[in-house]
Amino acid sequence: MTDYGYLVHLIYCAVHGTQPQEKPEGVSFKNVFEIGKLHEVSNIAFLSVDKLKNKPEGELYDEWKVYYYFSVRRNARQKAVYETVINALHSEGIRTLEAQGTITKTLYPSPELRMMSDIDLIIDMDNLEKAMGIMQSLGYSTSQKQPIEFDAHKGQELIEFHTQFFTEYMFNRRERYAGALDKPFSHSVPKGSGDALSFKLSDTYYYLYSIIHIIAHFEVAGCGIRRILDLYYLKKAFQDKTDSDFINKVIDENSLRDSYDKLFALEGEWFENIKSSLDLSETVSDIINGCNHGSEELFIRNNIRKDKKDGIRFAKLKHMLNIFFPKKDYICLEYPVCRERNYPLIICWTYRFFSKLKAFNFSHAIHRIKSIIKTK
Repeated sequence: MTDYGYLVHLIYCAVHGTQPQEKPEGVSFKNVFEIGKLHEVSNIAFLSVDKLKNKPEGELYDEWKVYYYFSVRRNARQKAVYETVINALHSEGIRTLEAQGTITKTLYPSPELRMMSDIDLIIDMDNLEKAMGIMQSLGYSTSQKQPIEFDAHKGQELIEFHTQFFTEYMFNRRERYAGALDKPFSHSVPKGSGDALSFKLSDTYYYLYSIIHIIAHFEVAGCGIRRILDLYYLKKAFQDKTDSDFINKVIDENSLRDSYDKLFALEGEWFENIKSSLDLSETVSDIINGCNHGSEELFIRNNIRKDKKDGIRFAKLKHMLNIFFPKKDYICLEYPVCRERNYPLIICWTYRFFSKLKAFNFSHAIHRIKSIIKTK
């Protein structure tokens, strides 16, 4: 058994409340813990580790336990932050839509078991500037990388405000995913009676959006074990409550079937003991290497594969040139002033060149070029 395989086993046992196998020879508790942190699942794995007869020794066990309690504290802090922000927005008449981790974590046996990197909210486009002012009045610094969303930061707190399900900044070539699902509030229902400003997606659309969101991460730059575990809890909570014919229709019409089948097959093998006939070797490798938020290597490889219709060599050359001469949209994401002043592309390249000149990381550029060259 591999280190990551034992980690998946620990998570499976925690999910199903079964006694975990003692650590096999050749498996490193330290590696299991570190892999789990990269995938934000070491906290749930600790529930199984704590049942072992032969636990990790000394400081490692204590560190693992602290990490679990950190997830409890993090959940409590994010809940308090969420309530403060929601109250501030609603007091100014801004309606909000929950669509990601704040709901998914309620599907877990206990919400702290599903770690959440940030808080995501969807609001109306007309309220974006007003919401930025509210967040600034609460002591947050705000940054807007494109016109349809902004981030609010304060210490370790990060809240992302969106007006669409999928954006170019989040997902390269967003039209493929936005084409499958768009116009968030048109698919929403009131979150509770008597609350005119708080919305959530209907069951079918929340299940569909969550699946497509995971597929988008997987196809763009990779995704980790936590998102496969999300599929397990999403399936358990919503599969019998949703319009399966409609979901399958959307998946097929938007060419998402291959990734859909592979990810659910992997979920079945890891967390339901359902053996798949599909070859999941590359999928497993991508999930493990992608960690929770993907990797640059997978981002490069996946984008080259999308462009290889004109030949793999041409696709590689195109991506090498993009390192130094990216598209205008990409530069505007990195330097919003280029968008605000509507600079032509040649001025955008010049602005970016002189902005990066002092801090240009040649070793990083060389690393990216090597990744492009070795991509198959």
